[in-house]
Order: sequence, then C-alpha cells, then structure tokens
Amino acid sequence: QKYTAEEKARHAARVKEREARKKERQKQKKALTKQASIAPQATNGGHKTYDASLLKRARNVGGPPYEAFLKYLPHDCTEQQVTQFFAGCGSLEKAPRILKDRATGRVIRGFVTFAEEQGLQNALQKDGHKLGGRNISVTIATTHGTCQQEGTHTPAMASEVVDVLGARHSNGVFVDGTFGRGGHSREILKALGPSGRLHGFDVDEDAIRAGKQLEKQDSRFTIHRAPFSQMLKHLGDKVQGVLLDVGISSPQLDGGRGFRPEVEGPVDMRFDASEQSETALQYLVRVSRQELAAALEAFGGERPAHARRIADAVALAKAEDPSLSSMTTSKLAQLASAAKGHREYQQMHPAKMTFQALRVAVNREFAELRDGLEAATEACGLNGAVAVLTWKHAECAVVVDFQATHSLAEKDSMLLKYSSGVSDSWGVVVDQARRPTDAELRRNSRARSAVLHVHRKSRGTRLSDLEAKAGAVLNWAPHHIPVPAEQRAGCDRWGAGAGKKKK
Repeated sequence: QKYTAEEKARHAARVKEREARKKERQKQKKALTKQASIAPQATNGGHKTYDASLLKRARNVGGPPYEAFLKYLPHDCTEQQVTQFFAGCGSLEKAPRILKDRATGRVIRGFVTFAEEQGLQNALQKDGHKLGGRNISVTIATTHGTCQQEGTHTPAMASEVVDVLGARHSNGVFVDGTFGRGGHSREILKALGPSGRLHGFDVDEDAIRAGKQLEKQDSRFTIHRAPFSQMLKHLGDKVQGVLLDVGISSPQLDGGRGFRPEVEGPVDMRFDASEQSETALQYLVRVSRQELAAALEAFGGERPAHARRIADAVALAKAEDPSLSSMTTSKLAQLASAAKGHREYQQMHPAKMTFQALRVAVNREFAELRDGLEAATEACGLNGAVAVLTWKHAECAVVVDFQATHSLAEKDSMLLKYSSGVSDSWGVVVDQARRPTDAELRRNSRARSAVLHVHRKSRGTRLSDLEAKAGAVLNWAPHHIPVPAEQRAGCDRWGAGAGKKKK
C-alpha cells in the first residue's frame, strides 16, 4: 500500500509525539525516584536523607516491603558480599536477591529487603559507596523489583484463586488441572476443611514426582498423570471448583527443554517428554512452509510478513539438511532473528514469539484449553466455579470465546422471543476478570501478565441456542467460521491427544 506525503508526515508526527511523551514520563519517574531516595536538607548538613512521604508517592504504598534497588554491582558479586555491605543498616527480611544476565552470567542488578523502614533509611546512606571496586547505586525499589530463583515457582493470585473457588473451610471436591510444582494446590489444601478433596492433573514427569510427594504429605490430595481435558475420566462426583493455570510454568521455562531462545539446548519444547510425543524439532521437519507460517502468526503473534520470512528461512535450512540434525535453540533463535531482518520495538528477544508459537503448536495448548474448559465446566455442579489464569492475549481470547459461546441469555435479551422450543441447558455466568495487586507484584514480578477469569456454572437458555433458532426462523445465512488455527498450522492431526505422533 502506498502512502501520500501528507499521511507519512502525520505518521512521523505521531511517532515523534509518542516518543516525547515517553521520554517525559521517564524523566518524571527518574526525578521522583531520586527525590524519594536522596533528599538533601540543610538541617542534616547536606547529607542524603530519607523522606517517607516521597516513598509513599513513589511506590503508591505506605508500608512494607522496605526494598532497596541495587545497580552497578560487580559482575561477580555474591549474595554474601551484599549482606556484608549492608551489615549494620538493619535486619534483612530475607537474603539479598541477585539478577544475572542469562547469556553472560554476569550480575546486572539486585534487591535487598529490610525488615523495618529504618533499615531502608540506613541503606540509602550507602548510595555511591564502593563494593568490589565499583560505586554502586542504592535507591528505593519503586517498581515491582522481585526476582525468582531459577527452577522455583511462586503461584500467581493464589489468595484470589482460593476465594473465587470457594475453597476456604470447604469440605467439597476441587481440581487443580495444571498441578506444575503444586503451588496453587498447597494453597487450596491449606484452605480446605478436613474432609475436602483435591485432584491434581499434569503430564510433566517432574510435576508428577512432585505430586506423588504431596500425596504422601496430605491424604486429601490425589495426582493424575493426564491432560486436564481428560479430567472427566478420573473424577466421580461433581466438583465445586476447577483451576486451570495455562501456559508454561517457571520450572519448565528455566529447565533444559529449549523453551528459551536465550539458553542453549535441544529444540524440544514438550510438556509431556514421553517417547510418543513429538518434539518441536520433529514438528519443524514435518510441517510445510504454509503450516509453519500459520502457526507463527496464530500462536506466536508474529506479523504475517515476519511469519512468512521465518517459515521460508526454515524451509531453506531443510533444503540443506532435511532432518535439521544440527539445529539447536541458539541456531533457531539466530535463524528467526535474521529472517525478521530488523530490531524489535519491544524489549524482548526477536525470536521469543517464534519459540512461543512452536511450544503452543507442539503441545496443542489452545486446543487443550478449549477441550479443558468444556470438561472443567461439565465436571462442576451447579454454581461451581471455573477459574482460569491466562498469561497471553491469545490464551485470554480462547477463554473469552468459550465464555461467550456458553453464556446464558439475560432477562432483557431480544432473542428470548424465539425461545419457543429451545430447551434449557447448562451455561455460564461470567465474573469480572481480575489482575494481581501491586502488593503481589512487589513479591512476584512474574505475575504481572496474569489475568484471572472466572465463570460459574448455571442453568438456563444459552444465547447460542437462541441465535440458531432465530437464524432458522428468519432464514439468515450462517456467519463465516474461519478454519481453526490448529488445522492451518498442521498440529490437529492427533485428535484430542497432547502432541502425539501420528501412528
């Protein structure tokens, strides 16, 4: 499409205006942070002091955590060195946390959390002091400055999940469809009554081992090695609530299955690492250019032009080596980045969306989510709750589409005039979606993308049934239904199985 000179000028002006606004916000934030942590006052001889009112303005909170943000640390700095550096400032709430660059292993920043506000005040006096030959920066942690140790998992919105499921002091039956390392399951078990029951589902071998350990610790819990879409085969009576925390867990992300473009490893990306499941490398070898481009666009959010170029680059690599025998995560990341041919406007690895698309395709995540939502809602009794934690827009879209398809007609619906002959059935009533609180994000920064969707099973007339009846009465032509993404991406050929090889 060609643009006129006037349209180009307007676009350039808008871009320039956005950049100016962004720089102004950054400038204001930097000034506020500096004021909050360093406030020279004549009454103190010009030394750096601490202003609690500015702290509240900077962090929008008036209490703990009393956390300091550290920059310019020595590249080989350790937690012990940081602890010694702040000795005498005050007692620490927990050990210092150090963030390292994944590619180089160098320390890039850190956080220190004090038990009391006075400790943070004293720590700010050490701004600019030397540690390991470097003048480090010590400021108030105004952002959600937490880091998580690799291989661990902090459950997102755990308290909210317990509340919406109605698990507190309940003796009902509940399901954690995505057990992972059991973070949410443990919180639910803490809240349950003595006769309550919890069933966990997962296909990851490490998750099953963790589930077996929890079974030994708490007789109210049972782990099942199965995808959550198959929960009806393992449950007896109706359940009171189901949790689905979709996507990838932190231990899987930090593990060695090739989920990260920044970390060298095999191009695997399977949740179920059993022999009969297909790896991402096998998927790349098998699919056509068109199928791969469709997967990159539908599952990774790549722009159509980028998806085509990456698919073409993979096809060219297969022309030289049909089995892609030397392909690793680093080589795939380099191939995808080079194919896109420009720097990303977002601060993320240019191959991140490619890796996400392959992971979703190999594990059939969206199809599993659709089937799982159906199974979870069917497993619930009337007024039972299904809580779904999503992390990406595409996952959110699957949940919202399911809820819209199964929603019940309101009393003032215009379609109720066509309800004659339409039978009542189960449907869903949707709660307002929730996001993590600021307090939680200060404890667990990885929860920042989480959205908690909740719907409750009820009975009435489905809107979709009324729409079908109205269409028949009015002789309306049906709406065009696009081809499912799994079919276009070449990852639907195993039916309901999670990434099973074709026999």
